[in-house]
Order: sequence, then structure tokens, then C-alpha cells
Amino acid sequence: MHPSYLGFQIDWPVFVKVPFVADGKSLKRGDHFNWVGMHNVTEEKVAILYASGYIYHNRELEVQNKVGDRLSEMDGQKLASLVNLLNSEVKSRTSSTTEFERKRCKKSTLDDKQRALVRRFLLSNPWISEDFYRIRDNLLGE
Repeated sequence: MHPSYLGFQIDWPVFVKVPFVADGKSLKRGDHFNWVGMHNVTEEKVAILYASGYIYHNRELEVQNKVGDRLSEMDGQKLASLVNLLNSEVKSRTSSTTEFERKRCKKSTLDDKQRALVRRFLLSNPWISEDFYRIRDNLLGE
């Protein structure tokens, strides 16, 4: 479960806890609230909905609805494959070993730490997001 001390995380999916209407759509409990593409729905309004208890983060619903980065669905072997494939993409797009070492995704044998390293890598390198989704979906059998 999402720790309450973290509060609203803008880059994590949110789900409806209390039904409401947004952007002309009726949302019911458990629905994924994909607010990013909605008109007149700002980050501030979503933060208010979160603080008021209308929406919340839920890892189980992320898996069920197949939203978010889906790294929690991967075991150590799949995470290692993901990092190796991402790093091969980085290697193909860098011109020197020094540049590769600076940009690559770092590795860990601890699954939770590896997930954090991948998330940090993706935030620092938005240019590789399409490759990440392709590789991730392939590893998850999608």
C-alpha cells in the first residue's frame, strides 16, 4: 500500500476512491483516473482531490489495470533483462565509453533498489521512454 507520508505523487497513477464526475465522465470506485489528458483538470485540482480522499495511489490496481511503469510486476531476472536491454540501447546511441558510463542505467541485485534505479534512469533520460515501454511490454508478454 502507498505510504501516506509520501502524499500525492504526480508521476504515479491514481484511482477513484469516492465516485465523482470529471471532464464530463462519471468515475466509479476503482477506476483509473487518467487526469493528464483531461481538459480543465490541473495538477492542483488533482492534488486537492487526493488530499480530500477522492483519489488515491494503489499498487494492486496498477497491476490489475496495467498502468504505471509496471516494474512491480517484474522479478529479479526480468529486471536484470530490462536493464541489460536498456543499456544496450544506450550503448548504441552513445559515441564513447565515458558517455555510456555516464548515461547507463545502474544495476543492483536488490529488486526494490533496482526498480528505484530504473525509475531514476527514466526520469533522467526521457528520450528512452518509448524503448522502455517496448522492452517492458515484451518482457511482460504483452
